[in-house]
Parts: sequence; structure tokens; C-alpha cells
Amino acid sequence: MALPNLLIVGAAKSGTTSLHNYLNQHPEVFMCNPKEPHFLINKEIGVERIPVGISNFQEYENLFEEGKHKKFRGESSVMYLMYPEIVIPKIKDLLGEDAKIIIMLRNPVERAYSGYQHVKRYNVKEELDFENALATSEERYFTREDMTPASRYKELGLYFKQVKSFLQEMKNVHIIIYDDYQQDFQEEMNKVFEFLEISQVKINADQRHMVGGWQWENESMKKMMMKKSSLKTILKIIIPFKSLRKKVRQYLQSKNTTNVPKMSLKTKDMLKQFYKYDVQKLSDLLNRDLNYWTT
Repeated sequence: MALPNLLIVGAAKSGTTSLHNYLNQHPEVFMCNPKEPHFLINKEIGVERIPVGISNFQEYENLFEEGKHKKFRGESSVMYLMYPEIVIPKIKDLLGEDAKIIIMLRNPVERAYSGYQHVKRYNVKEELDFENALATSEERYFTREDMTPASRYKELGLYFKQVKSFLQEMKNVHIIIYDDYQQDFQEEMNKVFEFLEISQVKINADQRHMVGGWQWENESMKKMMMKKSSLKTILKIIIPFKSLRKKVRQYLQSKNTTNVPKMSLKTKDMLKQFYKYDVQKLSDLLNRDLNYWTT
């Protein structure tokens, strides 16, 4: 069966999209499209939570058919890190204990704000400001069956137990710190190639992926661009070429968006306190001082 043997399991908003696409440049690696099928958790957490996810086994297997002759076939469902109790047994049972696991970790304070902006940007269900979204994220998730797990902004950054589970129960785990990835991208890629025991190649990093830092200025335009609408159907008829429709979308986006404001210092300090103890434990676990994240 053409199933994955390489998983980038998270964390969300930590550079996983760029890593997914850069790994796909390697001749020995095939990374699936869509990047995040979330097959291993969809049924357990609720199929309405990740509408673009895949729940059917045959559909999941088909994602990797094109790469069946490659040394590695991979996917990058970033919510897997949040649910090790569901994911790890499934990896062992379905994909085998030798599956390679990559975890990317970003400062959880920055990750929380970036995660909120991402959900707000692409999900019409996020209508709260950041502070209220933080305060109600867990309540919303457990009372609304259609709320994405990406909206668990604070909980997603509690890395210690998540990472510990993968390190204890899986044989092949590689961890990337987002700060290192930003500082020396090719060096971190070389470490990944070494982990996978494949040749080191020069990666073309000119194309950027999932660029953030912007928000919709007009809520009506956001809803029109995100939801299925008669206008989008008409555009597909008028403009049959996907590349041209993409340019039209980019133009409309540029005219209806603005830069994301900085997180308030009060909220940042609150999050630093919230994550402080977890980061201390993570630092001990990884034998890497990450406490600067919360100072």
C-alpha cells in the first residue's frame, strides 16, 4: 500500500507549510496535496471540525499513490501533535513503528497570536477579538461540534506533554526549533536530510508559503471570499483559467486587507506567564534552554 512513512505533526504556525513544500523538492521525497488530510484524527474529533480533511481510507491512500516509488511519502497534518493519544496508536498500527516524525516548535506566545490570525483570516466562524477568543477557546471547542481544533489557541502551545508522548512512544522523532529554522534555513534542512538518511540537496526557498501578517479589512469581503457563493460560481464560468482566477483573488485581497496589529503587551505578558512552567519542562526534556520564550 502507498501509505505515508513520514509525518510532520505540528505545531501549527511553526513553519510546517514551508517545510512540507521544501521537502517535496527532494528527489527521494513525495509530500501529498492537500498538505493536511488529518486522516488519523478526523473521525475521533468530529468530521465537521476539519471540513477539508479526509476520513475515507481509500481517499487517504490515493493521496500517496504518485509517490509510491519514493523512499519517503509524507503528509503534514499539524493538529496531530495536539492529540498524541489518538495519533500514536494509529501510526503504529497503520503506518508502522518505523515511521519518521518531524515536530516543529515555535515560541508559544507568538504561535498563539499567529494561530488566531490564521483562523480569523480563513474561517468565518472566528468573529471574536484575540482576548475574547483566548478566554473562550476551550469552551467553544467543546460545545460547538463544528469548531476547528486550530481555535484552541492556548492549549496548542502547551508542547511538553505532546512532545514527550512522541519522544517516548515513537522511535524516529526529529525536532526543529522555529528560531533555528529562521536563522539558518539550509542548515536545518540538512539536519532533516540527515535524519531521513537521504542526500543533502540545495533547496530553492524563493517561494514563500502561507505568508501571514495581514487581515481582512472588510468582513463582507472575507465571507464572500471564504464561503461558497454565487459570485464565485459565476467567476469560474467567466474566468475558466485557474491561474487567472488566482490573480483576481490576489488583487481583491490586496484591496481589502490591512496589516495585522501587534499583540497588546498585557496579553503578551499573560501568555508568557501561562506558558512559563510548560516551557521550563520542555527545556529540560529537550536539553535546550527555551526559557527566553517567556522572559
